Amino acid sequence: MKAIRFFKKLSKKQIQCQVCQRHCLISDGGVGFCLSKKNQAGQLYDLLYGAITHYQLDPIEKKPLYHVFPGVSVLSLGSYGCNYRCKQCLNVHCSWGEPATSILEQLNQGKNPAKLVTPEEVIAAVQESQAPGIAFTYNEPTIWSEFVYNVAKLAKKAGLLTVFVTNGSWSKKTIDRLAPVIDAANIDFKGFSPKTYAKMGAFWGQILANTAYAYQKGIFLELTTLLIPTINDNEKEIKKMTQWIGDKLDPQIPWHLSQYDPFLVPDQEFRKLPFTSVEQLKKTAEIGRQQGLKHIYIWAPHDNYTQGNTFCPQCKSLLIKRLAWQPKIINLDTKTSKCKKCGTKILGIWTESEKNDKN
Repeated sequence: MKAIRFFKKLSKKQIQCQVCQRHCLISDGGVGFCLSKKNQAGQLYDLLYGAITHYQLDPIEKKPLYHVFPGVSVLSLGSYGCNYRCKQCLNVHCSWGEPATSILEQLNQGKNPAKLVTPEEVIAAVQESQAPGIAFTYNEPTIWSEFVYNVAKLAKKAGLLTVFVTNGSWSKKTIDRLAPVIDAANIDFKGFSPKTYAKMGAFWGQILANTAYAYQKGIFLELTTLLIPTINDNEKEIKKMTQWIGDKLDPQIPWHLSQYDPFLVPDQEFRKLPFTSVEQLKKTAEIGRQQGLKHIYIWAPHDNYTQGNTFCPQCKSLLIKRLAWQPKIINLDTKTSKCKKCGTKILGIWTESEKNDKN
């Protein structure tokens, strides 16, 4: 176990975790909603420190991040547990399902069923793979952010790119700590209301405020919405969401729309929902464009359909052509981050200097 700094003592027997936006109240000997934070005699401990599932070398486009060093691969790693219980979760085995839950229970009992590694070993694995960066992904990295921070701090010293794939549930305290060592994050933007999040088994909390705060702190953001028919596809809500992205973040923030596949989800009721149609994805993308969003991408593998190319928001020139996970730079000057045709600056992390320039 690893002691955690972000908690508040409420009494001799109860503390409040402040790692994520749930702010769980945990009695002595108990654990939080994520099952990975334990109150032991008034001190909060992380049961997950160093416990990882596996390493995997992935194209950065799979995170998905389209405006961060196109074409590179990052060494991706995950841990166990989650602070959500999403019915559409694609990684339920390492989040809130089995074997993740059993592994967390054993860790709580002082057993070590998981592979434990040190931050130094992770960095060595990244360097051995010759990848230029690392991604914290698969399960929710906010709940193992103590380990993430120590790995990312070493990664920055080694000149590596750091990527955080999250549901956006991090607290402001966690954002403050991670911002200096995390270059980019993809946030799973599931909807735009507490009701929509609750339908999925997610938790709305301070999603909006903390997303804007992370961007203000200098973490480059891309957003992903898995469009689920009858769950989060309400046109009025989509309009509000995309308007908020443009107003509170930046109209050039990439927004990824993904097709829902009922055969991949763990929940029986959600399996009865249909695939998201390409027409619905196109219609949703158009709503985003009407609200001023400049970079909208669509991923619909069931219909073998994608909209993955990047265009200049000003002159509409093709900047990056994408075929699957293989991007080709066309009219983007990555040294200046500008369109070669009209000189418009394109939002993203295209150069080493931009990666190292934390606001």
